Amino acid sequence: MASSKSMVFGLTWMLMMMMQGCRSCTESERRGLFDLKDYLLSFSDDLQPDILRGWRKTSNRSCCAWRRIKCDLNNKRVTGLSLGFLYPLGYNSDYPPLMNLTLLYPFEELQSLNLSLSSLGGLFDERQGYKSLARFRHLEIMDLSYNFFNSSVFPFLNEAPSLKKLILGGNFIKSGFPVNELVNLRSLEVLDLKLNNISGHLPGKELTNLQKLKALDLSENQFSGSLQMQGICRLEQLQELRLSKNRFVGEFPLCLSSFSKLRVLDLSSNHLSGKLPSFISNLKSMEYLSLHDNNFEGLFSLDLIAKLTELKVFKLSSRSSMLKVVETNGSTGLKSQLRSLTLANCNLGKVPGFLWYQKEMRVLDLSSNTLSGVFPTWLLENNTELQVLLLQNNSFNTLTLPRLHMLQFLDLSANNLNDQLPKDVGLILPWLRHLNLSNNEFHGNMPSSVARMEDIEFMDLSYNNFSGKLPRNLFTGCYSLKWLKISHNRFSGPIIRKSSEETSLMTLIMDSNMFTGKITDNLRSLRLLTVIDLSNNFLTGTIPRWLGNFFLDVLRISNNRLQGEIPPSLFNMPYLWLLDLSGNFLSGNLPRRSDSEYGYILDLHSNNLTGTIPDTLWKGMVLLDLRNNRLSGNIPRFRSTPSIDVILLRGNNLTGKIPDELCGLSNVRMLDFAHNRLNESIPSCLTNLSFGLGGDGHADPAWYPPNMFSYEMDIYTEAYYESVLVSDRFALDYSVDFKVQVEFAVKQRYDSYMRGTLDQMFGLDLSSNELSGEIPEELGDLKRVRSLNLSRNSLSGFIPGSFSKLKSIESLDLSFNKLHGTIPSQLTMLQSLVVFNVSYNNLSGVIPQGKQFNTFSEKSYLGNLLLCGSPTNRSCGTTMSSGQEEEEEEEEEDVEEDERLETVVLWWSVGATYVTILMGFSVFMCFDSPWRRAWFRLVDAFIDRLKDVLGVI
Repeated sequence: MASSKSMVFGLTWMLMMMMQGCRSCTESERRGLFDLKDYLLSFSDDLQPDILRGWRKTSNRSCCAWRRIKCDLNNKRVTGLSLGFLYPLGYNSDYPPLMNLTLLYPFEELQSLNLSLSSLGGLFDERQGYKSLARFRHLEIMDLSYNFFNSSVFPFLNEAPSLKKLILGGNFIKSGFPVNELVNLRSLEVLDLKLNNISGHLPGKELTNLQKLKALDLSENQFSGSLQMQGICRLEQLQELRLSKNRFVGEFPLCLSSFSKLRVLDLSSNHLSGKLPSFISNLKSMEYLSLHDNNFEGLFSLDLIAKLTELKVFKLSSRSSMLKVVETNGSTGLKSQLRSLTLANCNLGKVPGFLWYQKEMRVLDLSSNTLSGVFPTWLLENNTELQVLLLQNNSFNTLTLPRLHMLQFLDLSANNLNDQLPKDVGLILPWLRHLNLSNNEFHGNMPSSVARMEDIEFMDLSYNNFSGKLPRNLFTGCYSLKWLKISHNRFSGPIIRKSSEETSLMTLIMDSNMFTGKITDNLRSLRLLTVIDLSNNFLTGTIPRWLGNFFLDVLRISNNRLQGEIPPSLFNMPYLWLLDLSGNFLSGNLPRRSDSEYGYILDLHSNNLTGTIPDTLWKGMVLLDLRNNRLSGNIPRFRSTPSIDVILLRGNNLTGKIPDELCGLSNVRMLDFAHNRLNESIPSCLTNLSFGLGGDGHADPAWYPPNMFSYEMDIYTEAYYESVLVSDRFALDYSVDFKVQVEFAVKQRYDSYMRGTLDQMFGLDLSSNELSGEIPEELGDLKRVRSLNLSRNSLSGFIPGSFSKLKSIESLDLSFNKLHGTIPSQLTMLQSLVVFNVSYNNLSGVIPQGKQFNTFSEKSYLGNLLLCGSPTNRSCGTTMSSGQEEEEEEEEEDVEEDERLETVVLWWSVGATYVTILMGFSVFMCFDSPWRRAWFRLVDAFIDRLKDVLGVI
């Protein structure tokens, strides 16, 4: 008995040793792993835990049992290193680390190496240089995706002829297709170069060296030109080809007709045009065919794909609106069972009949067609596995639903549906995760069964005619709901009737309804909210102080009936970038602004703000809108930050000077101080703004990026098709655009600037103030300004000649000032100038003519009486040369001198004559004569007559 026990114990021990031996790696490989770990730690201590704590020298486990290591159980050698995603937070440095290939020398039997997502910038080997990978004779798979590699990596890779699979997607190659750098990789079967900014044309005959290539992915690059594929079409073994999201033009490549083994073809999101060829029906092995988001046109019959028995995914859409898809043999139907079908913007007039016979469909997209009538309930009844149904932008008018379905995504937005929502909708579609019924004509109440949708994450019922109160248990029953948008309806009652802290709600958009009452504590329990929009309702009471305890990005409560003071806590939210309290009855002083991480737009216009502009006003925030309230007091003193881009303070009662600290805002693009009482002079340092010397003068990237005024959320299904290059699943990216509008006066009217146009606008408006002094010459350095308005002030001096450097100026208004002198003729060089106004000044001289100045009417010059020339009616005289002008001036001086002499002689002559006559008359009166007696009788008669007239006795 003892001997038998000893035998069993011995056999057990031997078995354990054998198993341990199968798992153990060599000592040189074990030391190599520790060296590799130390090298990776030299860049960052934040190494993934499975390496940091799993690869330990004190560990009793074999290194083959460590995570990220794969060994051959026969020869006990390391065959696989999975070093992807080394640093959880990435490696932050201007110089990404290089991988030292000498550290891989111990692993001579290496077959696969994964270095993806590891923030690496390149490879190097101080011993063997580019020949480093030649020593790994069994290396077949290398994954270097999503790093910072450039074209310098190819000389290393070209020395690994045993490679069969090379994945380099998501790097920064940026050059042309590196076919010449891969000539030695004759065993390569899979080449993935997607998302690399590779440009130029596709290679030609050089690709013949890669005759074993089965899968090629060049999607999401910068390839352009006609889709010439002679080189690719010589790859007879090719089974998968992805060229999507490039810039290819031209027609569908004819040489693809020779591919008998092609299973995956993705040409989507290019600029291909013309008609689709009939030989598509000959691609018998095709499983995945994606042609959507191009410019195809003409007639396409679904019969061309009817005989593709292996087809699982077919996607077709056109941006040209000239593509029409028809079904001529719908009763026969497809020979395959599709899993995904996209026929968007294909001018479909009816739902394809072959869908009656599809049983494995997961995704169906028939959006943006001309489908009409009753909602096709049979699509759900026949396709019981359907998860996604997209029918938006059609003309359906009646909604009917089956009894029960597993549908997860339903989009019926932008139709003509004018029913009431079925009362049992929440019971019919209990697994729904996405529901979009916006932009229809639904009316009636929101059914209480909606609160039974426990999986719903996104719900958009905006722009309908829904009315009544919200279901009482909406926020408690839909506890997965993250996004609710019900704006532009006629919902009434309290905004939240009952809430629970268990909800997941993050975005609440309820603007433009008829909600009443106060903002109660029911909202307070939704602590995950980051976006709240309750604007354009009938809410009353005060703004709760506890709102400031939320970590909000957006708070809009404008155009309600709120009153009282603004809680200071609202100005202390660290991530707030949109605060809109306009159109209420708020009063009191503005609270002080504390630290914030963001800053783009400051809008305080059209209030009753008084006092001076503080030199510390420019605290960062994206949009602060407090219009149409009853606020009083001065603007609070905000700490300065250079991140602000738009400042709108027009229409207040601000006084004092424009602070020089404003000049430190080198990012500001739009500055509006109009209609205030600002005085003193204009700071010359305003040229430091972004449209002056503070800007780079180039086409800078959009400061208003697509996700700036949005909140994003992704939900998706499981993969419904997978291959070597493709893992296709349906996903939706949600974003809310608040369509922030910035009004700025250009061309003598206020225009609204939104995304796109807001990126291109630069303007300065100081009009209707009490500014004085001369216009600084430095304002001519505002090289990107498109609108400059200094009108209705008390500015004096000359119009600066430096304004001729305002090459982007479209509107220049200097009217209603005290400017004098001439209009600089250099201003005719401003070729973009559309509006020019200098009326009601003291300008003089000839109005310049030529180019844009020939288009300005007399209204541009009113009130300047000394201006002459076109378009006024005042003549400036004949133009002379300088010599003629000097002679004319001398002649005029001689004439004036002669006139003065003649005047002197004339007066002397008159005086002498008068004296002579007077003396002669006196002598004549001294002698008695009949003439003398007649004279005195005449004088006596005149005196008597005068007495009679005056009544003198």
